[in-house]
Amino acid sequence: MMRASSQEWDGQDRSSSSAASRSSSSNHVSLEPPVTQSVRHRSLNSPIDSIHETKEEHAPESNSVHIRESVIGALTETNHAFHRGGGPPGGWDNGPALPAHRRRMVFKRNALWWLLHFIQVLVLSIIVILLLVAVGVPVSDNGVPQPGDYTKMEFDWKTDPRSYLKPMDSNFTDYNVLLDAHMHTTYSDGVLSPKQAIDYAIANGYNAVIVTDHQTVAGSIAAKKYAEKHHSNQITVITGMEYTCCRIHMNLIGINKSVAVTPPFPSDDELRDVIDKVHDMGGLVIVNHIPWSNATMLPWNDARLPNNPTREQLLDWGVDGFEVVNQNTFDLRSYQFVQENSDRLVALTGSDMHYPGSSYAWTTINAENRTAEAILDEIRNRRTSFLLDASGTRPLQLAPYNKNYFKYAPWGLIGDYFYGYADKYTGQYSFQGTFCQNEVLDTHGTMMGWFVLWLIVSILVLEILYWFFRWLLLLVAHAIHGCITRRRAR
Repeated sequence: MMRASSQEWDGQDRSSSSAASRSSSSNHVSLEPPVTQSVRHRSLNSPIDSIHETKEEHAPESNSVHIRESVIGALTETNHAFHRGGGPPGGWDNGPALPAHRRRMVFKRNALWWLLHFIQVLVLSIIVILLLVAVGVPVSDNGVPQPGDYTKMEFDWKTDPRSYLKPMDSNFTDYNVLLDAHMHTTYSDGVLSPKQAIDYAIANGYNAVIVTDHQTVAGSIAAKKYAEKHHSNQITVITGMEYTCCRIHMNLIGINKSVAVTPPFPSDDELRDVIDKVHDMGGLVIVNHIPWSNATMLPWNDARLPNNPTREQLLDWGVDGFEVVNQNTFDLRSYQFVQENSDRLVALTGSDMHYPGSSYAWTTINAENRTAEAILDEIRNRRTSFLLDASGTRPLQLAPYNKNYFKYAPWGLIGDYFYGYADKYTGQYSFQGTFCQNEVLDTHGTMMGWFVLWLIVSILVLEILYWFFRWLLLLVAHAIHGCITRRRAR
């Protein structure tokens, strides 16, 4: 009985396959593997139906027949699932050999599908990149908030430079003033408020400062009011401003009214007029950081402040002195020039503080008292020296992080990344709404080409990985389903 049933089963199997083959040939070409009608029917039904059919139709069969049909069914179902999931037309073709013209048609159809799919992914990637550029570049241009929240900084230490430093002039041993003759506040491009700037100066061992914000005396007046109210016995504030243009930076000290700024590139006569006006107001003119002003800037291969007047010209125009130490730069040539003209020029030092950091120099003065007038009188009489610490003071303090920085920094960094494909040189800012050099934009076409190439390679690799793991997961899932089906069939 078992042998007869098996023969009957095989006969029905062969007749069903022949009928299916004749039907497929007359209507269309099948891309699926040649499986029996019962297996084909079972693969398209639900797992529960498949279990019932297996129990009813295959109960008499041997284990080898069950395994063979389960594998074929799993592969067929994988093919159908792949096709339903958006794969290329025909899926993974395990069907019978096709005529040559049919194979070419299937190949062209699949190739067209993959090409259109790749173009779609590439276009979507380009759209995403353009959106990132559209948002990131403006954020980068308009400025991301400072990483540090300088408004919360406090300076609760005290440095005493006279305890370990000696004046540059070894004969200048008696002094009662330690002066910082150049610093900035939030009234221009500094990050510390006038109050914080005064606290910072006291912490770093100064007992007198000249606040010189760009183009205005407002910051120095605010600092003076705060110091007189809260630290009158600790520090003296002298008012002033930094005259800033594309030819020269000069500190105008001892004045209480801002001096009008001439055009970004003033003529020699216009600079002479500024010097004369400050003298008429009872102030002094100190030339700032000549090494910084004459430093070469690329790609222009010119000075940071083009056509910077010479020391000899400035002496002839009537300036009162030179800043011989700016931050941690000692201007030896200006110091020598002051020594050579000691009857007409004075030497001062300045931290040029925009951000709180180490202090490097202190102008030493022996004044009758520590009033602003007495200190200015000593400067007019050119009786100064200075302490110099090339290593800078400790401690240093980091500002706490600004929460708004973390909010906008990702977009700013994206903008900075895309700016990396071109070098944009704007030059030195004039503090009058313009720049001292013509803008230069140098694009990197080779880098852009490599970006496109790596984008295409990345898309291809991701596509291959996606479809491979998708196929692998489907194969595993249907193999597991086949095992469960066979167990239930027993």
